[in-house]
Amino acid sequence: MAGLKRGCLVWLALVMSSAAFAAESGAVQCPSANFAQFVTAFTANVDTQPAFVASPVMELSVVSTGSKPRVVQRQVATLAPRSLTELSADYIAKSGLSLQVQLPNYVFVRDRKGEVLKVFTFKFGDCWKLVRVEDWSLEKVLSEQQGELRAAPGARALKRGALYDKLTNESGYPADVQLYVSSLDSYLEGAAQGNDQAAYAAASVSLSGQAPRLDNSRILELLSQGSRTLAQASHALSGFYCDEGEYGDPRPCADPAKSLAALKRSAAQGASYALNDLGSAFQRGTLGIQDSQRALACYLAAANMGREDSRTAAEQLSAQGIRVDPAKPCLMPEPAEQAQVLACPSKDFEGFLADFMESTASQKTFTRVPMKKLITVDAEPEPKQVTTLLDRSDLVFPLIPEAKAREMQGLTLEIVDKSDTSATVKLQKPDTGYQAIYRFSFDGCWGLDEVQDFSI
Repeated sequence: MAGLKRGCLVWLALVMSSAAFAAESGAVQCPSANFAQFVTAFTANVDTQPAFVASPVMELSVVSTGSKPRVVQRQVATLAPRSLTELSADYIAKSGLSLQVQLPNYVFVRDRKGEVLKVFTFKFGDCWKLVRVEDWSLEKVLSEQQGELRAAPGARALKRGALYDKLTNESGYPADVQLYVSSLDSYLEGAAQGNDQAAYAAASVSLSGQAPRLDNSRILELLSQGSRTLAQASHALSGFYCDEGEYGDPRPCADPAKSLAALKRSAAQGASYALNDLGSAFQRGTLGIQDSQRALACYLAAANMGREDSRTAAEQLSAQGIRVDPAKPCLMPEPAEQAQVLACPSKDFEGFLADFMESTASQKTFTRVPMKKLITVDAEPEPKQVTTLLDRSDLVFPLIPEAKAREMQGLTLEIVDKSDTSATVKLQKPDTGYQAIYRFSFDGCWGLDEVQDFSI
């Protein structure tokens, strides 16, 4: 009798437990068969989220294995609570993250710097259920690979963008598209910190069509920033001045003078391919100047750097009777680039600087050549400065952006030191690693003697 009583009690407990579970399950109604409406309800109510998570669920994450990140997938019976943190509407609002719904069944969560990227995939049965969570965020991987980064400003963001780019080979739709977006966001963050390589990478991935297309004005700004130290960025800038990123049917160059100046800068920065392109431009007149002797000089300069196609082009010109003219070197200044003869704007430095900053002609006239330039390059164990002497043909004006450009780029300029015979001006972007120093001296009038670029 006692055993029968105990059995009845156990049966009653099971019945009550099942009834309670059924009541609890029944209380969580499917918010909507419409995916966008479901996501709104799902993110608003954290308490009911577990009811709409499949079991098992697939988890994906990126881990560090030596010098290369590795994508790891596993099935888990239940998700850890932290896995759903970024899907809380309150958390998203407070953390500055953004949530994007993509039909038919995806949710993306990211930040604006490229540090956070998660992809949530749902599947519909009786209601929508979360079946896959992909965490592509790379901050932990970067920290494990590099420890406390002591690299130049923007170097971490540049590395992150490059890793996202590589991970697209290990991802499928829709993560691959989102990885390119995060790659662009990372490069833009690095560019904002003054990193020229990141600026060039941001423009490149945007123009590739893999990431969102930036406005032409923004691409021009990024390529101009990259061209400060990178020959490939100067070369890309030259092309952009011509085609503005439209690679369709051939058409005349939109701005041949600026394209030529950028191409010459790339050549002066050591790019043999830029010298070859200059030879082609002078030979065909595609950038406004047709001069076979200068074309020959450019081809020969590129050939001396090992380019066989340039050597062949030089031989063809020579066979046509074209001879080298020492008075026409490849990188000689163009007439439009010659410094204009201007009166000294002011012997007072503040007055002189106000004119110098807003007038390209003034900068060309009152920049003394060869101008000394110090640039910071990435090196081990720490970045170092390299000094070069630049002729007028090597300089790309304006050397100091005008007021409108400074405002758009968030740059500030101040006089940090001044005497009767010398003055120092600092151009910087607050809260980033971008900083440039301009040194002037007085000799009848003020003139720019040296530029120190501390950004990488």
